[in-house]
Amino acid sequence: MNINSKLIKMTSLFLIILLIIGVFINVFLVNEVQAKSQNIKEYKKGSNMLDDYPGYAALLDDLLDEHPNWSFTILYTGLDWNTVIKNETTAEHGRNLVQNKTGEWVCSVCGNKAYDNGSWRCASTSTVSYYMDPRNSLFEDYVFQFENLEWKDNTYTLDGVEQILDGTYLDVSTISYTATNGSKKTINKSYAKVIMEAAEQAGISPYHLASRIVQEQGSTGSATSSGIYSTDYRGYYNFLNVNATGSGSATIIKNALAYAKKKGWTDPEKSIKGGAGFLAEGYISIGQNTLYLQKFDVDDSDGSLYWHQYQQNVSASKTEGTSIMKTYKEIDSDLDMSFNFLIPVFENMPGTRCVMPGTQSIVTQNIQITDSSVVVYKSKDTGSTKLKTLKKNDKILRIEVGSEKENGHVWDKVVLDDGTKGYIISDGFKVIDDITNCEITGIAVEPGNLRNGPGTSGTTILTTLTVGQRVTIIEKGKYNNVDGYNWSRVMLADGTQGYIVDRYVEEVSESGSTPGGSDIVKVVCSVLRVRKEPTTSSGIVAEVDRGDYLTRVEKAVSTANGYTWDKVVTGSGKTGYVARGDSDGNYIEPVTSTGSVAISGDGFKTTGSNLMCEPDISVSEVLKKASGATIKNASGKTVTSGDLGTGYTIKYNGTTYTVVKLGDTNGDGKSTPADSTVVLRAYVGLEGISNAERKAADTNGDGKFTPADSTVILRAYVGLQNIEI
Repeated sequence: MNINSKLIKMTSLFLIILLIIGVFINVFLVNEVQAKSQNIKEYKKGSNMLDDYPGYAALLDDLLDEHPNWSFTILYTGLDWNTVIKNETTAEHGRNLVQNKTGEWVCSVCGNKAYDNGSWRCASTSTVSYYMDPRNSLFEDYVFQFENLEWKDNTYTLDGVEQILDGTYLDVSTISYTATNGSKKTINKSYAKVIMEAAEQAGISPYHLASRIVQEQGSTGSATSSGIYSTDYRGYYNFLNVNATGSGSATIIKNALAYAKKKGWTDPEKSIKGGAGFLAEGYISIGQNTLYLQKFDVDDSDGSLYWHQYQQNVSASKTEGTSIMKTYKEIDSDLDMSFNFLIPVFENMPGTRCVMPGTQSIVTQNIQITDSSVVVYKSKDTGSTKLKTLKKNDKILRIEVGSEKENGHVWDKVVLDDGTKGYIISDGFKVIDDITNCEITGIAVEPGNLRNGPGTSGTTILTTLTVGQRVTIIEKGKYNNVDGYNWSRVMLADGTQGYIVDRYVEEVSESGSTPGGSDIVKVVCSVLRVRKEPTTSSGIVAEVDRGDYLTRVEKAVSTANGYTWDKVVTGSGKTGYVARGDSDGNYIEPVTSTGSVAISGDGFKTTGSNLMCEPDISVSEVLKKASGATIKNASGKTVTSGDLGTGYTIKYNGTTYTVVKLGDTNGDGKSTPADSTVVLRAYVGLEGISNAERKAADTNGDGKFTPADSTVILRAYVGLQNIEI
């Protein structure tokens, strides 16, 4: 009886366990189906469908109150916000560009490096965050970048298209053009008529098509629509600048016209209709059916993310959306037409909208008090609680730089030694070299968030580390038990610094082995391609240079195409596959220790992500101390001699530094009265300067650039004073 009783109990327990497992599986599958079916869902005012996405509902409700005929569809991307921003910025420099901008608008790594036609610069993380945050555009003026661009019957008029073209060279009744044989020909249609036909044929919005052409060609046209650029491309047209890529205007134009020639676009009508088909087939019909999704590829309907973006201009979707809104308003001043907008949401978004660059500066830097005392307040108000009074020569961590007055003062955010955050009036201190207590190679063993300061509260997420990503630990043990975690300060391969939970990063042993059995390898060929899959036919996710370090997380995953392939993680956190080498030699080699990446010599040294140097330092002097380093000037050209200039970049042992030459504020490699003028103009707001140029302007080392620095430059120029680091 006892045995049978035990068997019955065991059998019953077993059946109960199976039942519980079945219930969990059923719930999981139901949730999975619901998640997929709810990927896109119509927004209803007053619903709780946006409770996990702060700030959206109130903005959408305001728009619905003002325009009851409008409707909104929510696109649940399922993507982590920080991962998205990383892929749009540091994982692929140059993916987003800004024109004629300086300072916080520009990527601190690329600095003054020219892109496209020379007037464009790589956009900073804060710039991309500002434009990508949909909450910054849920207003009447900007929301049309989310309009569904598929053709809608009984919506568009020829008059509407003509209004978009009004005042441009496209506002004509007939189209004159140059044929491939050089003769002049005419199409007895207006551009507006051709655009209407092209849009209906392709199944897309003619207003979008017209606006896109004006955006690409400008009001007076360009070389890609002239038909007379050169003899080789005479009579070929590319109104939408399809495949207009490359470095420099000549290459960009050539590539665009070569594409037109390949497609047989021998007149404006063929070009516009062919371009409309390209937009429809290449974007709108595969999930990128809004201006926003064409600019930022965050819909994986085509099986990929981030790379399939129509253009690099980070503000393109916002400005085009505004242009289309104005056209609609001319047609219907109250905008009462029935529009549908597709609004993307992301996981783990900031609680508030991302701010415009220049209104807040996120930093990780040490400062030293120069006044007799500086008070740390709990909030940006001298009437708030006093957390601490700092004395002269005290040092503290600063994580935000204020730019506008609040309660009568400009405020900076700082971190006390116990991790408490507070605010000081932005005066009475200077920026100093990083305060570090170690320099140890580490590897991310969990996908942790890198923050500008220690703690999960009161700090800003800079990026998310990829498992296997290599970092340099430069401070440990100082900020323990802040918000329940111990924090380490680390520096990434591109020079970015921040704080991460210490257990997310583990140290590399002297043998070069990493946690989990991985190891560090060094690139020993000139350029090594990291591919999406272990085959030469797979797409390229990154290109790494000689001397760069990779974390090899899996060995010999394949022997495709005659190569042995290893799975690796790059310094920027991108995961992919590399070939070990061929019969002529190895592409990668294991290393026993990555060692220090610092550079120093008489008159120059690395400080954080910068190489600080005195006015007379040359390129050759640095190369003597950093054998194998690659130095590029502001135009991106590799140099081996001559003067070193502010804004130059130095890549050494997998780490990239930006040059700051004290006194050289215009980047010509010299300190002259011209630089003194730059300081004065920047000080009074007549000229914008980059972060590196700001540091170069601070010749007296007080953490600011003022007329006093201008005087130092002039005195040094005539030999009355030395400028020293």
